[in-house]
Amino acid sequence: MPANTTTKKSFLVRYRYWIMLFAALLFLPPLSFLFQFTADSNFCGSWCPRMFFSWRKGMTGGEYLFGFLRSYMGVALVFGILGSTFFFGRYWCSHLCPIGGTMEGGSRILPKFLKINYSGIPASSFRYGYFAVFLIAPAVGLGSLCCNYCNFATVPRIVGAAFSPGDMAYFLRTAGLINLGLVVGLGFIAKGGRAYCNLLCPIGALDALSNRLGLRFGKRISVDGARCNGCNACAKVCPTWSIEMKEKKAEIDQLSCMPCGECEKVCTKEAIHYGKLAR
Repeated sequence: MPANTTTKKSFLVRYRYWIMLFAALLFLPPLSFLFQFTADSNFCGSWCPRMFFSWRKGMTGGEYLFGFLRSYMGVALVFGILGSTFFFGRYWCSHLCPIGGTMEGGSRILPKFLKINYSGIPASSFRYGYFAVFLIAPAVGLGSLCCNYCNFATVPRIVGAAFSPGDMAYFLRTAGLINLGLVVGLGFIAKGGRAYCNLLCPIGALDALSNRLGLRFGKRISVDGARCNGCNACAKVCPTWSIEMKEKKAEIDQLSCMPCGECEKVCTKEAIHYGKLAR
């Protein structure tokens, strides 16, 4: 479906990497600027965006609700992300998330021969299969994935290891080494740097659903089929492998797409736009 917008590249597309850097300064060491307002130092504690919606076996209703109060900033962050995504698309993931941004930035620094291409994995199926395990496992007493395999805890510690012995010590434990391997394998050495985001991030799974549900109400990246010549350049640069060629035309999977604009940059026919979808 074509979008009702112009082909001029927006500020958010042109300055995306600077915005990602700014977000890293807000959330990552050594500044961690936003956390200072709540006496936190990272996404753990009151800023945790993952644990509050996970029900663990034996938990009472009061204990579950207390989790929302304990992680009040994480709750506000997640609901703010989902609300903005519903109307404007996944800008948190593409521009503001310091976790995904750091992994993508690290991937772009590394040479191409080191990269692993995960595009053969059906992202949506894998993502929601993992998300189901993320929710069901603690509910039936099999253990929680909230903290054990959390990129929101790992990436800040990678950056903070140069400043904090505690962060360095985290990677000397089994859980820390596993998390480091996941971030490196699905982030830094992944083509596009977003395999972790696309496959294992529970916030990304919720955000993608909000993105899909808001199609009729908000703005999204879309392809004008009349302009598309099927060159496949857009699919090659998509960090979330959300573009597929069908009948020699590009189609975007809104369960994976984030409005990073990388596809828009390389489209010589100006067939890719961000805006309201035509009905």
